[in-house]
Amino acid sequence: MDTEKLQASNIDEKGNVLYLDEERLARKEVGFPVYKNKSNGLGIGNFLKDHVIYMSDKRWPFALKLYKMFVKFSVWMKEGGWKAKFYKKGIMLYPDMEAHTSTVVMPLNVDLADKGEKVTVPMDIAKEALRNATFIGGMDTCLCRESNDCHDYPKNVACLFLGEAGRTIVKHNLGRQLTYEEACARVDLAASHGLMAQAVWVEVEQWLWGIRNDQMDQFLEICFCCPCCCIAVRLARNATPAERHRFHPAGWTAVPDRTKCVGCGKCINGPNGCPVEAITFGEDGKVVIDQELCVGCGICKSRCNLDVIQIKQTMPMRKDLHEYFLKDYNMDLRIWNEEKN
Repeated sequence: MDTEKLQASNIDEKGNVLYLDEERLARKEVGFPVYKNKSNGLGIGNFLKDHVIYMSDKRWPFALKLYKMFVKFSVWMKEGGWKAKFYKKGIMLYPDMEAHTSTVVMPLNVDLADKGEKVTVPMDIAKEALRNATFIGGMDTCLCRESNDCHDYPKNVACLFLGEAGRTIVKHNLGRQLTYEEACARVDLAASHGLMAQAVWVEVEQWLWGIRNDQMDQFLEICFCCPCCCIAVRLARNATPAERHRFHPAGWTAVPDRTKCVGCGKCINGPNGCPVEAITFGEDGKVVIDQELCVGCGICKSRCNLDVIQIKQTMPMRKDLHEYFLKDYNMDLRIWNEEKN
């Protein structure tokens, strides 16, 4: 394997970022069609979501079982062929392959050694989205960690739902309304526990949480994910390369200081390794991180005890979360209060 070809041109052997790669940012744009709300029709679908199918505090045990089934089907999907079509069209309820599962990864613990104090970081992007949201609903417990009975990360550092989705989970007694200050405190708590944040839009969750057809463009969640339990990370590990392309970095990626690497492989070993398979080892036996694939989740950094890997800004950042979805996915998610803008 040619190490020089794998090494990004804007990162040197010691992991110094030489310049922010604007061309790479442009290449990562997906350009899916703008999401359009489905018709309410006779309202039967909305009635089912709002009164029959939705998850609630009383149905929470069922949600945990559904989660485990969901992950098993994702492994089954990877085999391809008719199984993949059945999974995507049947289980996932996808009307097409464009408008679903869009994720912006926002690492909360980043390296600022070569930055000024006022640099914008992914945490700022998350908090700005919370500041501008019309409503914030905070889940009482994390579905992923609760389902897996996680002992490594706290279950109560759970998802934040913005806009009408937040009102929906509060209505169904899955969480409570949070102030901006309370929501920011949850972001800080997630960072203190080494969790990453992901801004996620997933079409199938309309059925899980009970969101109306005409309100899906007001739906967005910010999840605080661990490497062991997160369903999005697990699905990425079992997805095709094309589907992984829907996971975008917020301008920050994992960067190795190859002069420190001893080739131990801890950053890549085990079932909870890199979800996008961005890590390889060059001819010299030292780690190489493919910047075209890396989403900056920080899983590899948490595994390395030699301080080889840092999370650094390698591409320009968008001005806000709304622009990430608009530019990267061509999705205009109207979760912001127009009076504030």
